[in-house]
Amino acid sequence: MPSCRSTKHVPEGEYLLKKVKFDTDNKDLDKDNLNSTLKQKPNRKTLFFIKFHLGVYNVFKTEKNKNFLQRFSNRIAEVVGEPPVIYDKDETERSIINMNAYLQSQSYYEANVEYKTKVKKLNKKKIVLTYMINSGEPYIINKFDYDISDPKIMELVMLDTVNSLVKTKDKLNTEILQSERDRLVRMLKSNGYYYFSINNIHYYADSTKNKYEAELTLAIRKSFQEENINSDESFVPQTIRNIYIYPDYNSQLYLSDEEAYKEHLDTLFIDGYKIIYYDGLKIKPTTLLQSCFVSVGDWYSIQNIEKTHSHFSSLKQFRLINIRLNAPEDVVLETQKERFLDMHIYLTPLKRRSYSVELEGSNTSGNIGMAGVITYNNRNLLRGAQNLSIRGLLSFQSLTSVIDDNKVSFFNTLEYGGEIKLNIPRLMIPFFENYEFVKNHNPHTRISTSFNFQQRPEYSRSITNAAFGYVWKGGKNNYITHSVNPIDLYVVKILKFDPDFLAEISNSFLKFSYEDQLLTVISYNLLFNNQNINKSQNFSMLWFNVETSGNIPAAIYKLADRPKVNDSYRFLGIEFSQFVKTDLDYRFYQIFNEKHRMVYRAYFGIGIPYGNSTKGLPFIKKYFIGGANDLRAWRVRTLGPGSYETSSTIEQNGDMKLVLNMEYRFKMISFLNGALFLDAGNIWSINKKNDERQGALFEWNRFYKEIALGTGFGLRLDFSFFLIRLDFGVPLYDPQNPEGKRWIGSFRNFQIKDLTLNFGINYPF
Repeated sequence: MPSCRSTKHVPEGEYLLKKVKFDTDNKDLDKDNLNSTLKQKPNRKTLFFIKFHLGVYNVFKTEKNKNFLQRFSNRIAEVVGEPPVIYDKDETERSIINMNAYLQSQSYYEANVEYKTKVKKLNKKKIVLTYMINSGEPYIINKFDYDISDPKIMELVMLDTVNSLVKTKDKLNTEILQSERDRLVRMLKSNGYYYFSINNIHYYADSTKNKYEAELTLAIRKSFQEENINSDESFVPQTIRNIYIYPDYNSQLYLSDEEAYKEHLDTLFIDGYKIIYYDGLKIKPTTLLQSCFVSVGDWYSIQNIEKTHSHFSSLKQFRLINIRLNAPEDVVLETQKERFLDMHIYLTPLKRRSYSVELEGSNTSGNIGMAGVITYNNRNLLRGAQNLSIRGLLSFQSLTSVIDDNKVSFFNTLEYGGEIKLNIPRLMIPFFENYEFVKNHNPHTRISTSFNFQQRPEYSRSITNAAFGYVWKGGKNNYITHSVNPIDLYVVKILKFDPDFLAEISNSFLKFSYEDQLLTVISYNLLFNNQNINKSQNFSMLWFNVETSGNIPAAIYKLADRPKVNDSYRFLGIEFSQFVKTDLDYRFYQIFNEKHRMVYRAYFGIGIPYGNSTKGLPFIKKYFIGGANDLRAWRVRTLGPGSYETSSTIEQNGDMKLVLNMEYRFKMISFLNGALFLDAGNIWSINKKNDERQGALFEWNRFYKEIALGTGFGLRLDFSFFLIRLDFGVPLYDPQNPEGKRWIGSFRNFQIKDLTLNFGINYPF
């Protein structure tokens, strides 16, 4: 259609820059880095080949701007669209200058870059630009020496050479040389040298002896000015002389009336620290000191300063954390000022108490719902940075009844409940007070209790939970988080049944899912995450969970020789569950650039009942599939297990779950992002004794035929502090259908109404 052709707004005599290519004789050159040197690039693509933004511009851009529709159309073109990139010869010349500078930084000092253009035959207004790069031979580091006049600095550098980024026989790459300067500066700043900087490091390269070879020297001096170049003046390491902590610093009060502010200050001296507070100390000194990795008399260390900042941040007590270091003001001699540092830690607290209200509406397959959540937070409950959270929930929904799906009363489902959580920034273990463990592993103790009541057309039930556990960091880079919950109790009580529903499930394996249950869970979790928020690079996440229930009470009952009732021990008339369960969730984030990334996910989980569990895995520990966070082409709890197919609307669950996801994420405009996804997986039952659902059991010879496959696209409204997600999924392969009729097209022709809409907050994985 002529109105949306790509060259619609390209003036006569000019060309649309269709494509930029690199023709090089050196396969080692990074095309992405070469692309970053360009001063002019073609219009951006979505999904690697669709110039969506240029298309929008061509469709909506109009030369007229008189009436409302024309102004609105032009506004869409300017905000959503992107004007055509017109080829500019001057920009090409500037790109060559940048490219040569980049090639020299990569050791190719004799590189030559030229260019050529080619007008497309089918469209005379499009041009392809090719850069022809002859890199030449790279310069190699033939010899690498150090010239360091300060013997202490020389000793530290020599001891650290194993970590050096510069190696003989490597290319003379200036980017690596700069990285080595930065690394050495950080190493020396971690060993007491606060004033050391990259200006104290210079490189000298001699390339006159052999062609394409350089003898490199790294020199360290206190000054490289001509009159000081031969000076042997040593560097002076800095010692922390005083540490001041301001736990309730208010910059507005300080700036408005400095004298009046200082008059209200009090000082507490403890273990060499000076805690200066305004109008009463509102947090315990021990809580402040356990977050401080620096002591009076220590050598300065940038690593300990960073750890101190991070640890204070983890307390979630302070809105601003500012750590300043300066020479002592009460020292007269300049030589003394150079030797010592005073450390000031300014902490601006958050509001101690806060409330929040959340309202939510939903419409899932005609089931209309609304919910409200109110939350109270106290960030410093007992003056020890304990975080208390109290949350209340109330929701209503109109749900199609399992008993009679032709009669739906408005808001026939009610759910309400509450939760109390307490997070304590230390390990609550008797006789355990280890400051070193606290500093190195940032532990927390978590205590919680919750109650949830659900009233549905088919039944009413309550779920009560109480948990106690520990969380701490591990590993050299704090990539690993450990979590242990020695106490995690669940009590599920069925309060009321609809007689017709009870009759429908009375002879079914699912009946156990709607019985009273008691769980005494012990669990361990490990989370690995090597994401660096300061760098745009690939990263991985791994979550591992293992939990077990019922072993301790079963052992006690057995030792006490208590009798069994119907082959199981019971507590207060309830069969307590005994099982082991494990989950593994791996995710890999492949970052192409700021606007494009791929995310891969693999999840596997299995729960095995044994001993006292005579009827299977308890309902709240079973697996379900579908919905916004795994297989988005199916509504939640409507798929599986296996190839089991039923017309009943009873929620389906299983003992094993496998999910594979792949999602391509791309930026569209400002706060609007897009996604294409492919989801695969299913759940299965492993209870051969009790589960009579046909096709539900996991079988090695057929499980791969029962892996459902769905695809779709999504929109993400990214407001930085939260993200709203809409995913539209469609099934490609449905194992609930008979074999031979499982691929889309064989079991039905696709229609728009077949799209499953999922609404979510934040990314699914």
